[in-house]
Amino acid sequence: MFAYMSKQKNSKVMKSKDDIVSMFLGLLVVVALVGFLVNFIQRRKGDVNVPGVADDLVAEELMNKANDEKIVVEQGDSLWKIAERVYGDGYKWTEIAELNELNNPGLLFVGEELLLPKIEKVAIADEGGSIQKERVLSGEDVEYTVEKNDSLWKIAVKFYEDGYRWSEIYEDNKEKIFNPNGLEIGMILTIRGKI
Repeated sequence: MFAYMSKQKNSKVMKSKDDIVSMFLGLLVVVALVGFLVNFIQRRKGDVNVPGVADDLVAEELMNKANDEKIVVEQGDSLWKIAERVYGDGYKWTEIAELNELNNPGLLFVGEELLLPKIEKVAIADEGGSIQKERVLSGEDVEYTVEKNDSLWKIAVKFYEDGYRWSEIYEDNKEKIFNPNGLEIGMILTIRGKI
């Protein structure tokens, strides 16, 4: 008799657990359906574009952002290099890509004309820096004194217009640089004249 009552009690508990699991699964399905419904309604909302008018507004907005300058893509150019050359900041490449509505910013064609956005140019406040850069690019070695916030990447961009050449500066100055991620202010580095 005791075994029979224990069995009935267990079956009620099992039935109760099954009911709870079913209830949670049902609730999960209802939440998922509500989420899909809300998402569907949100997607259907939006701007009503009158043909021609919306395109004119977008074109006008782009022209307001644009500078009157254009640049022609040369062999070996990338948006990063163009932004470095024009603005002194390679990270401005995203604004050039956005203005020109480039679907694939990594794909530029020689001779392609790009509009340049209105952006303030970054001033390089380093005395004689342009003279030193010209000397390095022409093949002469120069000595560079590390300044506050310098890194090997920034120095490579400053002299070679290519941050990935930081490793060359490191190799040329291994005896002075103990940690390539921690340059000391005032440290004198030799920048080899390389083309």
